[in-house]
Amino acid sequence: MSASATLPGDDPIAAAAHELKLRRLAGKTAEKPTRKKGKQTAKTVRCKIRLTKSEFLELSKLKKQLARKGVSASKEELVRAGLLLLVHLDRSELKTAIRDVIAPEPATGENE
Repeated sequence: MSASATLPGDDPIAAAAHELKLRRLAGKTAEKPTRKKGKQTAKTVRCKIRLTKSEFLELSKLKKQLARKGVSASKEELVRAGLLLLVHLDRSELKTAIRDVIAPEPATGENE
């Protein structure tokens, strides 16, 4: 059974969170950072992003969904997980995702 296989009855959200955790742990063991004179090799930087109100609400809803499934994640961690998923997208899928952020298709009156 591969690491990405889910057990029957597993929730897709919990399975995706588990898969991301496995990928993160695999990356940590594969990199073997070298330390020089007590300094950290991986630095963090502060980054501010602006979200539309609807994007922020979606992020909040996702956080609550995960919490109901027993997965605790901050909004920062969700954004970072999204970045990891984007890195693994096919380039055409990535272009579509970016296009949807830059110039989303206008909503039709059918859904209203």
